[in-house]
Amino acid sequence: MPTLKGAKMYADSALSLVVPIVVIILVFVTKRVVLSLFVGIVIAGIMLKDSVFSIASYVFSTISSVFYSNGEVQSSAIYVFGFLILLGILTEMMKCSGGISAFVTWARQKVNSPKSSEFLAFFAGIVIFIDDYFNALSVGQIARPLNDANHSSRERLAYIIDSTSAPICILMPISSWGAYILGIMGGVFGVDKSFDVLTNSIAGNFYAWLALLGVFLTILWQVNLPQMVKYQNVDVLEFEEIKEHSGGNMWLLLLPLGALFVFVGFFIFYSGYRVVGNFDIIAMLSEAQTGFSLFWGGICALFVALILSFKKISIQEYLLIVKDGFLLMLPANLILVFAWAIGPVIKEDLQTGVYLANLSKELLSSGALSPHIAIPMILFVASSFIAFCTGTSWGTFAIMLPIGAGIALSNDVNLNLAVCAVLSGAVYGDHASPISDTTILSATGAGCSVHSHFATQFPYVTTVASIALLSFGIAGYFDALLAGYIFGIPAMILVFWLYKTIFAKNVLRL
Repeated sequence: MPTLKGAKMYADSALSLVVPIVVIILVFVTKRVVLSLFVGIVIAGIMLKDSVFSIASYVFSTISSVFYSNGEVQSSAIYVFGFLILLGILTEMMKCSGGISAFVTWARQKVNSPKSSEFLAFFAGIVIFIDDYFNALSVGQIARPLNDANHSSRERLAYIIDSTSAPICILMPISSWGAYILGIMGGVFGVDKSFDVLTNSIAGNFYAWLALLGVFLTILWQVNLPQMVKYQNVDVLEFEEIKEHSGGNMWLLLLPLGALFVFVGFFIFYSGYRVVGNFDIIAMLSEAQTGFSLFWGGICALFVALILSFKKISIQEYLLIVKDGFLLMLPANLILVFAWAIGPVIKEDLQTGVYLANLSKELLSSGALSPHIAIPMILFVASSFIAFCTGTSWGTFAIMLPIGAGIALSNDVNLNLAVCAVLSGAVYGDHASPISDTTILSATGAGCSVHSHFATQFPYVTTVASIALLSFGIAGYFDALLAGYIFGIPAMILVFWLYKTIFAKNVLRL
């Protein structure tokens, strides 16, 4: 997309916040994410263009750029859309063959309560750390049948999935997130030092660790805040045309899912190897093509499911499976199209991230607080807000890591703490944002609406972020990460125990 005349002026203006704020308000008011995102793109067109025709052209080119931009087909996005459709078809095939019901019947002997089914999702999310997209979608396939059978809402599952995707991926250097952050850090700290900086940041990523603790406590004590009770299984899609075959066995579920994990993992490393030409794991992950890997891994898993179920399912039923699988994932695909379209509008055309980064510099230079306390806290807040407004933690890393490092070094503040604050804040903002792709995919994996997932998890993750913010301030004051945890962990336990006590009567009624 050509450079826009208004882009530079919005980098220095609070007007750059108009689009993300309007979109977020509309999501709350209308509960229609696609409409809210579309209105946001139109408003950006009005701000950047000066005629009806040019506004319409801008809106069209912005949305179409998700598929075709700068003379190139955006294959990565198309691969992800294709994978979502394949996943919908795979889900319907496993359901029709009787694999899901057989697995639930078997597993309920051991996993027979909401708490146990939610812990299954929690531990699965921790184990599948290689990529957040893969994590969000695959954990849903594993846990959703048992989650439904044990009467836990889809929104609780979506919260568990979302809190064990990005938070766990950023704590693992051997993941797509670790590889990407290494690439950013290489330009800031130098290639030789970047891996040390990344590994040192793991211990001080207060938000990621406390987010995992928050999920654990929510499951352990079955904490149901008012929003979680208000929204239960919203927009769950079911199709009556396909009937499950009796006499299925759980291998009709487990083998296709196992094939999905194996093949997606294989293609992630293979796609990276094609570029780097050696078996350096970090280098392969840094060049891995997630969309390509998900799509071809999904094709292979679908082929395995087809072979296994061929004798149980008729040709006519396969046609219904394809139709219903496509319809099942159509809402998620539509939301992703508009979310990916509005991301560059907010980040590049309106320069929202640049404005917020400059604003954070001004706050830090005011000298109102000791820099050792203020810098980590302000970096956390600034990164959170940028990621929340833009819907991307990766874009926030690119904007804020150089700024955070420069500010920390110039003020003789703990560099590791500043880096941790940026990483933590970006993950929280991405985690909480209604226009984040991980929010959308977590809702898709759990099988609920994006709005209900956003509304129900926001109080939980914002509680965690508030405690993480104070932990950064305390760690900065004492210049010790341990001090942050000495405050943060007991604070988390106390707050979630109070939630449990105050909202003890809030029970899901499904």
